Amino acid sequence: MKTSTRNPHSARWPLPLAAPLATLVAAALLSACGGGSSGGSAALPASSGTTGTQTPVTAPAASSDSSTAQKNAFQVGTTTFDPALPPEPTLPTDTQVCATLEASNNLVRRPDGALPPEADPSMPGVGKAVSAATANPDQARIQAALDACGAAVNAEVGAAILAADASATADQKAAALPNINIAGASGEELAKPQYKPSKFAVRLTVNSSGPGNGFISGPLTLPSGVTLWIDKGATLYATRDVMAYLAASNKYCGNTATSATNAGSSGNCKALINGDYLVNSAVVGEGSIDSRAYAEIVTTNALYPIMKVDLSCSNTYAAYAASPSTQAPDGTPCDNGGTFVDSKSSVRNMTWWDLAYLGNMVQNGTTGSGSQSNFRMMVFNYAKNLTLYKITLNNSANFHVVPSGVDGLTVWNVKVQTPTLAAFANPAGNGNPLYTGETFNADNVKNTDAFDPGSASSAKSNALTTGSTTTSSSKMSFDGYLKNFVFAYNYVSTGDDDMALKGSNNPNAVGFGIDGNRGKRSDRAYGIVVAHNHIYWGHGISVGSETNAGVTNVEVYDNSFLNSEEGLRIKSDYARGGEVSNINYRNICIKNAQNALLFTPYYSTKALSGGVPKVPNFHDITLNNVRILGESKVKLQGFAANTGGYFTPTAAYPTGYLPAYPLVMSMTQVAADDPSQISLISSDANLTLDTVNLPIQASTANRIVVNGEASLKVNVDKVLDCSQAFVDFPSIGASNPFGTHWVSQ
Repeated sequence: MKTSTRNPHSARWPLPLAAPLATLVAAALLSACGGGSSGGSAALPASSGTTGTQTPVTAPAASSDSSTAQKNAFQVGTTTFDPALPPEPTLPTDTQVCATLEASNNLVRRPDGALPPEADPSMPGVGKAVSAATANPDQARIQAALDACGAAVNAEVGAAILAADASATADQKAAALPNINIAGASGEELAKPQYKPSKFAVRLTVNSSGPGNGFISGPLTLPSGVTLWIDKGATLYATRDVMAYLAASNKYCGNTATSATNAGSSGNCKALINGDYLVNSAVVGEGSIDSRAYAEIVTTNALYPIMKVDLSCSNTYAAYAASPSTQAPDGTPCDNGGTFVDSKSSVRNMTWWDLAYLGNMVQNGTTGSGSQSNFRMMVFNYAKNLTLYKITLNNSANFHVVPSGVDGLTVWNVKVQTPTLAAFANPAGNGNPLYTGETFNADNVKNTDAFDPGSASSAKSNALTTGSTTTSSSKMSFDGYLKNFVFAYNYVSTGDDDMALKGSNNPNAVGFGIDGNRGKRSDRAYGIVVAHNHIYWGHGISVGSETNAGVTNVEVYDNSFLNSEEGLRIKSDYARGGEVSNINYRNICIKNAQNALLFTPYYSTKALSGGVPKVPNFHDITLNNVRILGESKVKLQGFAANTGGYFTPTAAYPTGYLPAYPLVMSMTQVAADDPSQISLISSDANLTLDTVNLPIQASTANRIVVNGEASLKVNVDKVLDCSQAFVDFPSIGASNPFGTHWVSQ
């Protein structure tokens, strides 16, 4: 885990004042261990007004009994039913299965989650091709089953779906409402039974007559209406063959550059699971998906350029693309991000995480953009009703799940853990290190965001994907917005963002790219909600850094953060900009986070796009009932006028000077168990405080305006009950690198 460093100029409560409070808090926590009533399974208090803030819990008269105080405070992490959410998804029944595929007995997962090297062996040396039969044995049969199921779904309900959409599209075009994209039939309408087929699931299971429990596959296309069901005990492993991920003949995957002048991109690679233009599709099950980004990249084409851990390459793209394909001579400069061609190098090939570290942390620096061409685990564009349920996701080479433009996105009881113990297994028994020699940790598995939901770039009219090579007979309308997003009861630990709302695309010129009030369904209280989750390693629950299209009306409640790098975060910069508003946080427990609260418009020094700044504006942010345990940092920053020395007049800024956009935030019952352990940096903020013990003070020099007052006289047990908030990551066999702890002590 990271060791936090402290800014000597950041604000703290003076130690002589804070120490007695810390002693009292410690005593209160000891008396509360093992006690306190649950209370959390009751219905959540209703929101007040339009802000979505929870009605504050009324505390009893002053009492020295902390267990009594906790009985009257909301207990984080114990809610099992929430009337504000839609119904929990369900797994398919046996009668709803199109096809069942059993794992081969040649593929048996070890207790740590890894496959033994004999399962899909590497070939030593440079320019050696592996066998397709062992490198990618299951892609064809899984895709064939998905395609057959997609065709059956389309035959049964495709006409009804298209007819409903055509009718809705015609009505919307006739209404011609200004600044409204044509959405067609809503996800809420298409969730009705008449649009659901009798059979829709492809089920991957363990072998019924042997030990087999693994599948190895290259990229799969998920058809509309089809559910990929990975059953309990089964694991879908990504093939290590780089050739499987090539997105097009002119795009190269598995590198940090594609020429001497072009950086790499994840867009050069197909995702492991791909889905565009879908209705009622899902990935579910109590099994797991492992992208194996920790494993050595191999190739079924001996001439395809592979980078080695000594940074040499096996060939060049220029030679590989020649007709006929040729081998570049030794000493030729690499064009895949490596140094020189070396046909005699005996060191291993790079892993996907080697490339990510090299591209992010070495070649482009710590503040630049990543340049690795690594495949993502799941990419979905334009969908109505897309569900991820109960599935475990591990070790993605890049982002795990990237859904854009989805009406009805549900992520419920999903586990993401990256890296797992499988990442530390190799034949030499030395922890399978990066090419640098460092073993994997929370910081060096770069760009492994767990969930990055956002809007799409524009509205679309397109045929549905009914199979890997087939589409529906007519087109459907998609408005491109992220709507009706539920992120609930998940467990997330990864090397980057745990969940980040990306407001980078606005499919309409007016309004916000992500707006929780847009098209909200009748079966839920909120359009964008993040609730009842447990967050571990990673960058917490974030908005940004892409905020240029705007994010508004988001509810985040009953979440815990244990040993995370960040807790609650909104991040942007003036290369991205945009408005972020009405983000409401409540009932949040944060323990041992490096940055418990991080709100900043200075996320990076990214160069301006087109030379024009986009000023971030964070306002109407509310924090209610937030408790911070352990040593941590807090950063509360708005945008200062004239930041960056931009003096060129534009239509948006006719004087040439950038305006001030202070952080406008209301904080009610926000407290640290030991305020002396909180290091605070703040500037350009308008803060309203009620029952807050963080070291927040007004400052003319730093342009901080405070309404109310921070005080050490806060009973943290009345703020929130965190006694049940922090739990071990749920057991997934022996593959949990965290181990087991006395978490409630």
